[in-house]
Amino acid sequence: MTDYSGSLTSANNAAKDFSNEVEPKFKAVTGAAHEAYDSLKDVATEAVGETRARVRDLTTRAGDKIQRRYADLETWASLKPVRALGVAAGVGLILGLLLRGPSTKTIYVRPRD
Repeated sequence: MTDYSGSLTSANNAAKDFSNEVEPKFKAVTGAAHEAYDSLKDVATEAVGETRARVRDLTTRAGDKIQRRYADLETWASLKPVRALGVAAGVGLILGLLLRGPSTKTIYVRPRD
């Protein structure tokens, strides 16, 4: 019978040597990955904060502009009520025509004999 105990011992030693070489490299790569993740997380958090601030600023400016335009419109309508009524009627008529959809009426034409 063949004795494999010597070859198993040498295989175990080789595995331990390999493990001793790989483990420090693995820990270094893991550390670098964690550092990269933390850095990316910080950059993303900062970008989200800046974007929120910009959106908040834009919505505030847009709201102010809308309020000014509405005030101007109210002033114009109070100074010229007949024109305002005519504009409102015209806009209502155009919207009504656009929103009514296509006609469902069908016309049949009979050829003349």
